[in-house]
Amino acid sequence: MNCPALIDFEASCLPEYGQSFPIEVAVARTDGDSRAWLIRPVEAWKHWDWSPEAEKLHGISRAMLEQEGLPPEQVVAELSNFVHDCNVYADADLDQYWLELLCHAAGTTPPFPVRFLGEFMKKRGYSRPQVVTALEEAKRRLPKEHLAREDAKRLAMVVKLLLDEPPRGLSY
Repeated sequence: MNCPALIDFEASCLPEYGQSFPIEVAVARTDGDSRAWLIRPVEAWKHWDWSPEAEKLHGISRAMLEQEGLPPEQVVAELSNFVHDCNVYADADLDQYWLELLCHAAGTTPPFPVRFLGEFMKKRGYSRPQVVTALEEAKRRLPKEHLAREDAKRLAMVVKLLLDEPPRGLSY
């Protein structure tokens, strides 16, 4: 298994539209393996906000969550097992919030911290041009956005490109 792992959540609404809850989570590792889970809303979230704008972006409906979503306890257990001992990174601080919210619904504490991907890149000394080049290449290869699995896979690809094949002509 190659680490780190990259996590991404989709939520019931965009932050500017109100109080959102997690509806999908995905994790991708730099070895190319990824998993995604639809999350069945818990009773406490039934009256939280839902926006048509967010649904249009990610394509996940309330009915889909009720039919195909998994209970938060199962999602957290499988997520934790998949991540195992990898450090987990995200490109937004909201992902840590949604992990905490998911774990609260599952009656547990987060099994791992979600670190900011920028910290990883800064710690390793990547330049902005290197990161931009890797991101552009990952977007070219995986252009779909606002789908948790695709977003997590694209972030993992950015990290893999930086770790394994740094862009040519750019110095550390």
